[in-house]
Amino acid sequence: MDHQEIRFQILYYLYNKHYSGEFGTYQSIDGIVRETELRAIERNLIRGNVDYLKDSGFIKGRRMINNYGYPKSVVITNYGIQTIENVIKQIIKEIKSQQDNEDVQNKIDTISADAHSKNRVNRIWEYIKSKAEFFSDITQRALKIYLSGGVKIWSILVQYCSMISFSYLFFDFIP
Repeated sequence: MDHQEIRFQILYYLYNKHYSGEFGTYQSIDGIVRETELRAIERNLIRGNVDYLKDSGFIKGRRMINNYGYPKSVVITNYGIQTIENVIKQIIKEIKSQQDNEDVQNKIDTISADAHSKNRVNRIWEYIKSKAEFFSDITQRALKIYLSGGVKIWSILVQYCSMISFSYLFFDFIP
């Protein structure tokens, strides 16, 4: 499992907790590992990815005094929620553009029509996992778009360029 998959597993778990009546409730990292596909992953790899998610604003964390800065428990942020939904939208978009199988198209259309975002996210993710041999490349591309290290840097760069453009506009009007 690569970094993007680990990050997605953590965010996906927290997303579901958020929409299952545990809104704003911090979840222990140990609990996340026990209840997900992360059980077989080396602990330091999980900690590094939790730290990445926290530093990038996908999650907020609480830490203990002597755990070297790694959060002991975490909760998803609005940015993390939007990221999960964007990953799923990207997967749907790519499947629709690349699949000519009518059964797959109909299944994706049916799931996409679900008005409740949590249901849509879960149904698409379960469908993708059940057909991993067909969709692994699409899934990997979507995860890299939204959960790679360059995402935060790109976001900051866009914000910075917007500020520069705004300041030029603003100062052009000053006599």
